[in-house]
Amino acid sequence: MSNQELDKLFEDLEHPNPYIQTQAFTAMAGHWQEEATPRLIALLSQPNVGLRRASVRALGSFGEAAMQPIADCFRTTDDATVRASCVKAYAQLASNYPGLPFSEGAMAVLRDGLGDDSPVVAVASVMALGQVGEQAVDLLLEVSRGDNPAQGVAAINALAEINDPSVEAGFNTLLQEESLDSYVKETLTSAVMRLKDLKARQAS
Repeated sequence: MSNQELDKLFEDLEHPNPYIQTQAFTAMAGHWQEEATPRLIALLSQPNVGLRRASVRALGSFGEAAMQPIADCFRTTDDATVRASCVKAYAQLASNYPGLPFSEGAMAVLRDGLGDDSPVVAVASVMALGQVGEQAVDLLLEVSRGDNPAQGVAAINALAEINDPSVEAGFNTLLQEESLDSYVKETLTSAVMRLKDLKARQAS
């Protein structure tokens, strides 16, 4: 494939039809990962929201190869919108590649994202960790008992979607903690009930 063909794929990435966008970045993922990655990273600062979202989806289709470039982008920008896009790209990666181990660099970005000055980045980081799944359970439990109730609630809801025995054990430990925020505890109680219902249905 020539550079002109890659340029055409980037033109298609701007197309309003999501199907055409998907075809474009699937072709990039298949043949042009190395060449396309820096261009996609550069588009994360793009004011065109549609193109920025398409770039996030594209990076999320690149698998392990995109992990470090996304981390580097997060670390070198002062723009909260770009940081949020990096975190959302990680969420896409985790969703597209269930069970893919996240690198130390990627997990460090998501951990730092939890304390980001931008609430959008902080909430997106919780959602991304929920997509990462089993590898993120301990970190999400830590967030649940933190001093940000909104994040704690989001973390509990994210944990409730992760099918791993350590979640139930973590929830039972959290229930014993008297210092837990009342709103977080309420969310936790209903999450525990949902888990019990699910286990009962699976057993029957």
